[in-house]
Amino acid sequence: METIKKCKEKFTGNLDTILSVLGFNLGVFIVSLYYLINLNQQDIGIAVLSACLIYFLFRKKFKDEAPISSGKYRLKNVLSLSFYLVFLISILIYSVNLYYRPISYFILICVLAGIIASEILYVRKGDRVAPILLQIFLLSILIRAGIYYNFPSLMGYDAYFHAGMAKLITDTGVVPPIEVSSKYFYYPLAHIFVSITQLMGGLDVKDGFFYSIGFANIFSTAGIYLIGKKLEGPQMGLLAALLINLNNHNIVTGITNITPGSLVLCYFIIILYAIFSEKPGLVQAGLLLLATILMILTHQLTTFVVFLALVSIFAGKYLHNLLYGSSSTAVASFNYILFFVISLQTYWMFTYVTPDTSFFEMIFKPLIDVLHAGSSYSSEELILGPATNQDSLETLILHISYLALPFFAIGGVLAWFSRRDAEKIDKFSIALVVAILYGLAYGIPLLGMRNFLTTRWFPLIAVFLVLVAASYILKLVSLFNSKKAKIPAVFIILLLFSFVMVTTPGINKDNPLVGKETTVRNQFKNIEIQAVKTLSGVYSGNILMDSPYDSCLFYRDSGYDANNATYFNTQQIESREISGDSMILLRRSALKEPISINDPNRYGVNIIKPLPIDFFNSFEAPEYSLVYDNAEVLAYLKESKEV
Repeated sequence: METIKKCKEKFTGNLDTILSVLGFNLGVFIVSLYYLINLNQQDIGIAVLSACLIYFLFRKKFKDEAPISSGKYRLKNVLSLSFYLVFLISILIYSVNLYYRPISYFILICVLAGIIASEILYVRKGDRVAPILLQIFLLSILIRAGIYYNFPSLMGYDAYFHAGMAKLITDTGVVPPIEVSSKYFYYPLAHIFVSITQLMGGLDVKDGFFYSIGFANIFSTAGIYLIGKKLEGPQMGLLAALLINLNNHNIVTGITNITPGSLVLCYFIIILYAIFSEKPGLVQAGLLLLATILMILTHQLTTFVVFLALVSIFAGKYLHNLLYGSSSTAVASFNYILFFVISLQTYWMFTYVTPDTSFFEMIFKPLIDVLHAGSSYSSEELILGPATNQDSLETLILHISYLALPFFAIGGVLAWFSRRDAEKIDKFSIALVVAILYGLAYGIPLLGMRNFLTTRWFPLIAVFLVLVAASYILKLVSLFNSKKAKIPAVFIILLLFSFVMVTTPGINKDNPLVGKETTVRNQFKNIEIQAVKTLSGVYSGNILMDSPYDSCLFYRDSGYDANNATYFNTQQIESREISGDSMILLRRSALKEPISINDPNRYGVNIIKPLPIDFFNSFEAPEYSLVYDNAEVLAYLKESKEV
């Protein structure tokens, strides 16, 4: 027994070193597969090996967080004043540009992030943090409003369906029947929330989404600060709150494609706050149960990810008890998880995707099929990764945009597994959650299953990533002994971090700094929206258009059946022939901007490119007549039919 005890102590005392060595070898292995079998995931390998190597080299030099000054410092006031000055300049630049945000706007956004991070270094325990939280919220609102209101249309794809459902609730006062709402007939809380906001504020549905779920996503991040403060102190909490408001996955979920899953993210943060509360009691337990029930009634898959995360947290606490002898919370944890799983499973079994298929069957039947027979969805592109034709700089920026946060998080996870931090049960459990959820998020697609939609997990995983990443960034800054060097260090880290986050095509579709040739604009100008409004009011037949311009059918005439509309596919583009009677809508911008062209022979595959000029000109043939032209959108009818 004594030998086992010594081995366990040696293992737990060197867990971070063991994992950093294993992680470095894993990164080397992934990179080597690029040269052996052309596995196009070498960027992930480089991120893993470099993060593990940096931690291994500097692990003994990291210091605890500490303010860079023990008292008031003039530069702190200068930074605060500079923030508001740069903030006003950013608003001015944004307001004078329509459908376009110049590079100066993005640079100033990054400067604002760097200023806030620099101010955070001055925060001591007991200091007022409200001014810095306010700056974080203002920066987040500026980023999100800049994206959301740069065009008059909504942004995203699923957002249009959810906006339509919310609008119907506002107009009728009831949840639309299942024939209209589909599976969301059973998950209407987010739509009701938007509708209530509309009615109370006299808003349209676009503003209703922003002022309800959009703001909720911003202000709920105060919960991240409270969790971080409990774990390490106010500096870490503030930096974590800043990181999650800059992270591109959370920006996409919170504003560029708002869905009920966006509201689940808010409930999730509330649940974590209740779990990690310094004084758990009746109030926290009530908050926990209420948020859980609301979440189950709001969305399906994101709630399942929350369930996995919570199971991982409690599994981490149980494992910590075995390794470090910490106080057990098994009874309370087990009871809550039991409540969660019974509620979730029961609701899934009685909610239907189709009249004959419950949501539970839809999710788990493919899993059983894969386990029994293996997967047929394991294409070479899925395993090896898609080939890219972008230049080296674009590829680097795009890859860094989704690897920057995991890079810092890997170092943070290793640090929280160290002898100094691992004895803290909450840190250990959070570090374990990161490892488990990332393993599932990348592993499940390799089984050939798409119905778990693991790409939508990352905003929820980021809640944990920002905590460990913020802790690690502060440790990296602590390597500088000079107080004057710490400010430029954290300023540059956050400046570069925010730059690769806010310039990505998923967020910046009006003026992408990288990936212009593969970025499909899914927001539309008034003149493009007006074309659909006008034509759908006078034509009831099939309308053929490009994707995602079909999203503008949200603004169609109320009498037009949206099921009559389709969009271009590769066969039509290549053959230059349109079968059947249709009205064809052509946007002149599609000659220069890439659009999404469906490949009918491969499920879920779209070709991203501009319309060929030959296809565009083919409608000048005698069998087509031009019936509409507003300088931006053309409409043709076959056989010279008139509207």
